[in-house]
Amino acid sequence: MNNRVEQQLLERARRERPALPDFEAMWERIQADQTAARSRPFRAPRTRLLPAAIALSSVLVAAPVVAGTTLGWDEMFDRLGISTALKSGFGNPLDITVRSEGASVSLKGVVTDEQQLYVPFTLDVPHLPEYDVVAFEQKTLTNSRGRTIPLTDRFRPNASAAPGQLAGVLGAEYGLGKKREQLQLSLQNVRFYKYKETALDVSLASLREGQSIDTKTAFGKLNIVSVIQDKGVLTLRYEMTGDQPSLQQLDPRLTLKIGDRAVAASYAAVLPPNREGTTLRQDVFPLADADWERAELGFKQLEAVHTIAGRWEAEFEADGRRTGEATYVKKLEPVLVDQDADIQLKQLVVTPLKIRILTDDIRKTKSSYDPSVSFDKMELVIDGQSIPGGMWETEKGGPYLNFESPEWYRDWSAVPMKLQLSEARVSKRSKDRLPLNGVSEARQSIETSLDGFPVTFTYYRQGQDLLIESESSDPRFLGISQTSVIVDRKPVYPEMNPMPPGPPGGGTGSNKRVERYPGLLADSGKDLQLNPGFYSYFDPERKAEIDIN
Repeated sequence: MNNRVEQQLLERARRERPALPDFEAMWERIQADQTAARSRPFRAPRTRLLPAAIALSSVLVAAPVVAGTTLGWDEMFDRLGISTALKSGFGNPLDITVRSEGASVSLKGVVTDEQQLYVPFTLDVPHLPEYDVVAFEQKTLTNSRGRTIPLTDRFRPNASAAPGQLAGVLGAEYGLGKKREQLQLSLQNVRFYKYKETALDVSLASLREGQSIDTKTAFGKLNIVSVIQDKGVLTLRYEMTGDQPSLQQLDPRLTLKIGDRAVAASYAAVLPPNREGTTLRQDVFPLADADWERAELGFKQLEAVHTIAGRWEAEFEADGRRTGEATYVKKLEPVLVDQDADIQLKQLVVTPLKIRILTDDIRKTKSSYDPSVSFDKMELVIDGQSIPGGMWETEKGGPYLNFESPEWYRDWSAVPMKLQLSEARVSKRSKDRLPLNGVSEARQSIETSLDGFPVTFTYYRQGQDLLIESESSDPRFLGISQTSVIVDRKPVYPEMNPMPPGPPGGGTGSNKRVERYPGLLADSGKDLQLNPGFYSYFDPERKAEIDIN
């Protein structure tokens, strides 16, 4: 994996803001990935819209009122822009209730801009079951041209209502611009899921790299890729057969117990797989050395516990004209946010839903040896109010900085706006070559310095494989992403071992890395040189501040 791939993983981690519990955040990410895969342009046949009322549902439509702006969608779903747009009169208020199989879906409004569309709603369910995750099995919009638009859904219990009511938001990557359009909503089958855990017939102490474990579930066997216990932290990396979204929606994963006490994972990530048709996952658990022998493994996945086999359909109008006319667009000077940044500013777009700072990706113009800097913390200061944001990327439009609109100003041209970036993460590539002398099964070390950070490389052989370990005593050093070994003046790269996004060591708090070069020592007569390759580190003193408006 090169530094650009790692950077993409880091950017994706920053985009996924933990507004929900882990299981719901996981569910939304999977749905977003599915949506992106299915939402590429295509030619759809022209069809007539279905009538608003169908045999399975009854639809009650009242006069439009400003509804749903006080139910807390901004707090529950980290979607401040939805409330801003509705309260400012830019959304289409709805009062549509659809009943099917005893459950009612009430649409509260529709808000849209040039990129996105949101529909806040409530779901009333008599005798609400216990659940961990709830989702519509199928959810789509159909526009007047017959195009089907996939939706994502998010749910929360509505604390301000009677028991049995959930508040939710439907979302789509579908913008209207300055148009208005009739849309047909179709929701089918509400499914409630709970986690089911299965004890495994294997002790943690006996776990070994390459070991196959029977999960005793429909997921079959999983393969242990690595087991690392270091400084009170256990890191498990394992591979599961199957990469179908329908299976991964069930969030399959290993669990850890000490007696009757469940040990919660401090970090988890799904990584780029080593092989097609598999899913690679890493889980990190706090585990003291004294508990190693007593720790027990389990396997956990979501299981459907209740389904309301209903169908909820409604037709409504989404009007983007007022939003489109009010959208504020300003061309920005093409400046880099930092001298080593991979993006430069291009345009400011302010809609009632979002504030976007569009950028140009300049990575293609840079050498792989050029430094690269990104920022984990992004804030937009609007008239003295600080709004947190993050980096997003679309397939067509490229990367942009995204912020929720806190309030609406009639004249945005007069509103002072400043971009503040901090918590810098610097990535570089070393040209150094370090001799690997007398490789044997005995561990040998090389001490070196990368940008002033002390780094120790330890190398040894296992059979015909060369293993390289790297570590720094400085906590600001994030680790080596990928080394290479020079053989006959040509670089040889290790087998894929992706570094998880997010905190150092993928939540382990360690910058230690272990890389394997399969079969490299089959010809033991060649001289070997180690290139430290790609590495990254935190630079807390490095900040940027740019006037936007």
